[in-house]
Amino acid sequence: MDSNVSAASELRQKYRHFRILVIGRANAGKTTLLKRVCNTTEEPCIYDEEKRNLLEPTADRGIHDIYRPFAFSSNPQFIFHDSPGFEKGGVKELEDVQQFIKNCAEATNVEDQLHAVWFCLVTDAARPLLELEERFFKEKRFGNVPVIAIFTKFDDLVTQHYDEDREDIEIRNNATAFVENKFRKPLAECDYPPSAYLCLEDMQEDNGNHQQQVTELIEKTADSLGDPALELLFVSIQQNNLELCIKYAVKYANLANFTLERDALHCLEWFCHAYVGAII
Repeated sequence: MDSNVSAASELRQKYRHFRILVIGRANAGKTTLLKRVCNTTEEPCIYDEEKRNLLEPTADRGIHDIYRPFAFSSNPQFIFHDSPGFEKGGVKELEDVQQFIKNCAEATNVEDQLHAVWFCLVTDAARPLLELEERFFKEKRFGNVPVIAIFTKFDDLVTQHYDEDREDIEIRNNATAFVENKFRKPLAECDYPPSAYLCLEDMQEDNGNHQQQVTELIEKTADSLGDPALELLFVSIQQNNLELCIKYAVKYANLANFTLERDALHCLEWFCHAYVGAII
């Protein structure tokens, strides 16, 4: 077995949490997204600076305090931090995020390190990218944490482009072109662009395809990590995409020389409901 995979397996036995910073303006749909990721309708549990559970789930207490982590009881292995985004003139918020990323990059305990950033950008025709949002991607960040640009509330943007004289497909295409020209292209031209991009819509609708969209987010995040240990940690704790578990189990399996005794347990480690301990 590849030495990187062996090291990843050892890390998976020791560390149990994957830490994500979620950035976005007010009403960017962050909480709705995280509930979908964790398959829950409950509010998150907030933790204080000493990592003690404040017990009462809440919809707002502790939110926007970037140093106060929160999690959902349905999947407590995902640890989230929240930033309110960078409203016009909010240089302090940008500096706070940059400092937080720096602190996490310098953390000696892997459990305290940041593993990914989900940057939620509302696709509003009246409010395209703010200067500080672009600045985040223009300035060098500490560490090599991947940033996924998530364009939220695309359904609202489609509504804003509504024209009774146009077909629905044309309206949707116009909204897609707006996202490409006003959001994706400017970000892609920055010195430190996002690792991946995706659009989300109707995430609040229970009858929509929200799980398919969550699957896309999970896949793009996993593919952006670039480290077998983090890939194993992330893929094995997410509970939305069984196919992703299979994909990575096959990716790192030495199929040409596969043996049941040596390799089967390592393949199982990629699956969220299989915990593989040492064999005595």
